[in-house]
This record gives sequence, structure tokens and C-alpha cells, in this order.
Amino acid sequence: MASIFKLDTAGHIMLAPRLFLASTHLLQRFTCKISAAVEPAVLADLEQAVIKPRKHPGVIRPNHIELPKQLSDTLRRIVGDHPVRKVLRDSELLNRYIKSRHPPPTPLEVENKKRLIIEEINAKMSLDRLATLSAEEAARWQRKRELEINKRLDQRTYAWKRIEYGAYEAIVYAIGRAAQEYAVMKRVLTELQLRDEQFKPSSYIDFGSGIGTGMWVASELWRDSIFEYYNVDRSREMNELSELILQQGQENKQVELRNVFYRQFLPAIDTKYDLVVISHTLFEMADKQQREEILLNLWRKCDGYMIIVEEGTRRGSELVNEARRFLLRAGDEHAGQTLAPCPHDLRCPRLNDLADRTPCNFEISYAPLRLSSESSGDRKTSLYSYAILKKGVVEDSSRPWPRIVRPTLVRSKHSICRLCTEGGNLQEVIFTASKHGKAAYSCARVSRWGDRLPISLGTPQIKPKKSQSEPDSMSKPTEPTELA
Repeated sequence: MASIFKLDTAGHIMLAPRLFLASTHLLQRFTCKISAAVEPAVLADLEQAVIKPRKHPGVIRPNHIELPKQLSDTLRRIVGDHPVRKVLRDSELLNRYIKSRHPPPTPLEVENKKRLIIEEINAKMSLDRLATLSAEEAARWQRKRELEINKRLDQRTYAWKRIEYGAYEAIVYAIGRAAQEYAVMKRVLTELQLRDEQFKPSSYIDFGSGIGTGMWVASELWRDSIFEYYNVDRSREMNELSELILQQGQENKQVELRNVFYRQFLPAIDTKYDLVVISHTLFEMADKQQREEILLNLWRKCDGYMIIVEEGTRRGSELVNEARRFLLRAGDEHAGQTLAPCPHDLRCPRLNDLADRTPCNFEISYAPLRLSSESSGDRKTSLYSYAILKKGVVEDSSRPWPRIVRPTLVRSKHSICRLCTEGGNLQEVIFTASKHGKAAYSCARVSRWGDRLPISLGTPQIKPKKSQSEPDSMSKPTEPTELA
């Protein structure tokens, strides 16, 4: 078979022309004409030069995040006498492992895999052969068959286990994960602050708090209003390290934040918290039932917003959307709505198509912690999936604005945006100044992956194929799917 890749004159790898044309054809096939009108208030500000397109209200900042110097210095200090090279190597291994994690397989998944394996074994070791064997030979043959089934099942089933953090593992986690988790939480909580300027939380709880990255960001954004920080992590060593970081690596130093508490379990009393966070924790739960019990417990304690964050992998995205759907179905007593990233409360359109393995995720750039001159790079990126849920009704007129869910493709005289719309669909729009106006085109051109566009989209107009009398059924817009 001919290779799908070829080299250009400069030695760079590129797609073979035939495959490129095919992929371009597919892109055009699912692209349709659609109107886009800029919100009147935003349009007036743009026309009167009150704001520039690159600062339109749908833009989310910051795009590149660095750890505060005090935190960087503290993290270097907590390494102590541990060999720097070993800590860096172990932190890289831990990072790779976390990014490759899957949730525990469900009994149904295991049963389905076992059924397929049995079908494979039956084709190779037919049960009809038992009739030709003696009792002893049949028993030996059955044992061999069962061993082969269990061997293949073990090979094909994800071997989930909870990560146990001791004192050294907590330090490795802090060095390898602090910068990127801080960047993700800074981006997510900053969006909440921008979207709801009236929100001034007085209490904060973080389940699976780890080294306290969520608390660091919350204390920066709402230091004057938050009166209590409640951190829950099952690892006592993690809690101790988190407190040591607040003490800037000096055990006898006074913590600057007021009312910081650490526990290994959720409080039994029915206390309400304005801001509830569960970040990079869902993978640590043994099964779906445990996830739902903890999520519902946290949702009952929520009296404002609940933040759910995970790795931006396919599995991480599925866990975030599973949690979001479960909480939105929690009942009238605990009714809520989605603030971000979805402009709707419907099922994520990424999960409607089982053949599409693309996760719903976003990208953040951050400066990694440098422990030595051998530390690589001044800029890295991290993919994350998240959901911001509001207890009650979201009072934000900009909630229906579509969100850009993949990098904007900026071309000559046009820009292509892949959007998640308020109707629960994924829509690709090719913006041009002639068709959509200068304001809409300028906003689309400068917006990035994760930003929202301050526009309202019309109904897609799909042209039927010229070669057929009827329109292509695959080009029809996807109907929004109600929460199951």
C-alpha cells in the first residue's frame, strides 16, 4: 500500500496529495452556510472603538501562566536533600502515568470482554472436542482453556489501582504537577470570576486537594472574601506537605491565610460552602457508585458554584461529562445549570457520536518549575477538561454564546471556527468580512481555543449534493440530545 506520508523538498513530512484532497473534501462536506450576528452591545463598543476585537468580552485570559515566585521558591525548598535528578525523573514518570490513566473497568465492560474472548477461544479450542476425551484429559483440557481465557482477559483489562502517596511521593507530585495544575485552576477560576463578578465566596472546600493548588488560586482571586479553606485529601502526607508549602517550606512559620483546615474525610455535618472544587480526583475512585456518592455529597454542600476538573484525555473528558450529567439530574431540591464550558445543559455533542473519540478538552500554556539548569523548556502546554456548575439558575445573559472547541484556523480573508452551540451541537463556521460583517470576522480571527464568541448563530443552510436529487442525510445538523 502506498504511504500516506511524503517528504517535501525541505525534508518535512506532509500528507500525500490524494489523502489531503480526500480530507479537504470531507471538511467541505460538513461545512455549511450560517449567519452570525454580533451581540448589539458588543457591536456598538467595537464600532465606537470602546474595545478592540482582541479584547472582546468572550476572550478568556490568561493564556500563559507562571507560578508566583514565592511558590516556585517554596517548591524548590521542599525538595530538601533528595537528589534533584531522581526527583525530576520520578516526577516525569508520575506525570506520564497520570495522563495515561483510565477509570476502573465496570463489571459490564469486563463481562463483554470475557464474552468476546470466549468466542475467540471456542474457535481455537472447540467444546465439541470434549466428547472425544477421557475424563482426566477433559479436566486437563478445561483447565488449560480457563487459563487461556483468564490470561487474555488480564491482558485486555485495565489494571486500575489507587495511587498511594507517601512523603517522598507527595514531593514528586508537587514538583511534577504543581505548575500545570496551578495553570489549569487559574484559568478555570479566572473564567468564573470574569463571568460572575458579583460572586464573592466566603467559604471554600476542595475534595482531593493534594498539595493545595486550588486553594492557592482561590486565595489570589478572593482573598478578601474567603473566610474558610477546607481541604480534604486521604493522604496525610499530602496534607502535611500542603501546609508546609503555605508556611513557605519553614515548619515554624505562621500561615498567612486564615482558617485553613485539613482533613482526610469529608465532614459529616451538613455545612454549606460557596465554592466547591473536585480537581484531578475522579480517577482515584473505585467505581461509578463511589463517584456518584461523593459528587452528590459535595453538590449538597454547594451553595454557589462547583468546579470539576480532570485531565484532558478522552477518559478524563468522559468522567467530567458523566459527573456533569449526574449532577444536573440530581432533582429539584439540588437543581443547577452549567456555566462553562458548555452553553447548554444538554448531553455533550462530543459523546453523541461513539465513533468520534475526540475529547472535549482545552489547552493552557504554562511555565514549568525549574529545579536545575537541566530542566527542559520555558513553556509547556497541558490539556484539561472541566465543568463549572451553578447551584440554581445561571444569571448570565452571555451564557448562550458559542464556545470555540478547537484551535481557530486563520486563513487569508477567512477564519474557520469549530463551535459548541447553545443547541447542543458542534458547528463549523467559516467567517468572512463580506458574509458576516467586519465585527464578527475580526472577533473570530483573534479568538482562541476555549474563548467564546459574542455572537448568535442562525440556522445552518445546507446545500444538497449536485449529483443527487436529495440532500445528504449525513450533512443534517445533529439534533440536540436531552439528558438521559
